[in-house]
Amino acid sequence: MDAHKNMEHLLQKYLSGTCTPDERLQVEHWYRQLDLQGGLPSREQMEIDLAEVRNRLPIHKERRPAFWYVAAATVAAMLAVGVYMYRTSSERPGTEMGMAAISLPDDLAPGGNRAILQLADGREIVLDERTDGTVAKDGQHAIQKHANGELVYHRDGATTEADKPVFNRLQTPRGGQYHLVLPDGTHVWLNAASTLTYAISGAVQERLVQLDGEAYFEVARDPNRPFRVASRGQVVEVLGTHFNVNSYSDEPLVRTTLVEGVVKVIGSADQQSVVLSPGEQARWTEGKPLSIGKADIAQVVAWKDGKFNFNNSDVATVMRELSRWYDVDIVFEDEPPRITLSGEVYRNTNASNVLDILAFYDLDCRIVNQQGIKKIIVRKK
Repeated sequence: MDAHKNMEHLLQKYLSGTCTPDERLQVEHWYRQLDLQGGLPSREQMEIDLAEVRNRLPIHKERRPAFWYVAAATVAAMLAVGVYMYRTSSERPGTEMGMAAISLPDDLAPGGNRAILQLADGREIVLDERTDGTVAKDGQHAIQKHANGELVYHRDGATTEADKPVFNRLQTPRGGQYHLVLPDGTHVWLNAASTLTYAISGAVQERLVQLDGEAYFEVARDPNRPFRVASRGQVVEVLGTHFNVNSYSDEPLVRTTLVEGVVKVIGSADQQSVVLSPGEQARWTEGKPLSIGKADIAQVVAWKDGKFNFNNSDVATVMRELSRWYDVDIVFEDEPPRITLSGEVYRNTNASNVLDILAFYDLDCRIVNQQGIKKIIVRKK
């Protein structure tokens, strides 16, 4: 398949939503690299191309377009120009299409698999600086770093009742995430700017972990030892289940969302408790009782699946999530605009791609570097 037909083929897949993650990145990479200084097609040709793009896009009933549709329209419109330029230049002997990259000195790369492991004796291991394999031994366990950002505990000795509990801590920075497999087989996905403290051995009658930030849990079933997650203002009790806890200190609510199984959420202050069924979410804020509501599971777990997913989310909520993932400070020139955003964007893309989409919501977002500190300045157009 020649180059311009390949571009058209991937564009069609992008518009239909059938691209693989790698193909989506390739399409968006083309968009960022288009040489807009070259010879543009005629206004008539551009209108024909854009009309075709609009006809292909699904109809969305909201006043403002969702992220996905806006992203598709933006990239498609730019690629309509790019494909035309490729055709016209390739059809002229001895000419080549210019593809000079747009200079983005203040762009922000997406986060990745970054975390610091603290052992029981206080030693700290920066995991992204270590090669795969055994990174440490602590208590009765060998700790191994696997590919794709996974840390796994393997027991290499017997634990007796006389053993004292041995605790480890895994901490992700802003712009980091990590997948942890605890000694009991429980899987934990730790989101950016989060900390998990956990016992790895010793005579413990329960499996208790302390969470600051956000994590998704797939708990290994053990009827004799309940699993508890202590976080901001609450404790979650389970035997074996899948659930997400968002307990960031800068979020107005602590949200515990059940995907599978049954959990009990207990308020730390008043010991009030609620029991969740799959698809439900417990919500807690300082000074108010626990409440239960329906949850958008796809939105809650999107971060674990490598996506931003917003469903009528306010601008401040969106920008807090971008701040944690891109390790950047957010500055509003005025009060956060009173608009809501909906849609989905992959997290493995540069911040500029996300901010380009926000421009369709009448938001002006600029990345600046002030004395070595990266910031996104946000204002309403």
